[in-house]
Amino acid sequence: MVKAGACDKKFLMNPLHAELFACLVGVRMAASMGLSRVILETDATLVKAALEGDEYWLSAWSGIITEIRLLLMLEFSSFSICVCPRLCNSIADALAEYGSCALNDDQVMWDDVHHFVEGREASDSAAANE
Repeated sequence: MVKAGACDKKFLMNPLHAELFACLVGVRMAASMGLSRVILETDATLVKAALEGDEYWLSAWSGIITEIRLLLMLEFSSFSICVCPRLCNSIADALAEYGSCALNDDQVMWDDVHHFVEGREASDSAAANE
């Protein structure tokens, strides 16, 4: 994890839309940082299915899905999309909680996320191995 952020977007229709929007922002950020490889982790299996399949082609989210797919294919030498069980996602939960409390503006960005990761990586790894 290199950067993290949170935002308050009133236009989001549902949790899937919020997850896809977060993926788009993260992929854009990784591309702007010049990263060549990216692993997109989500706890939403629908996000992985939407980004890898064609079921959502005519949905309200087709534009954001297409943009994410194109960015992944054009900006990175390799990428993967992984589903991380919610039980193993305490870092993302802590960031979301902190961001929701810290929002005074439209969005908040953190360059140094090490204090969120400390102590949680081990517990997430242990939960994944159970």
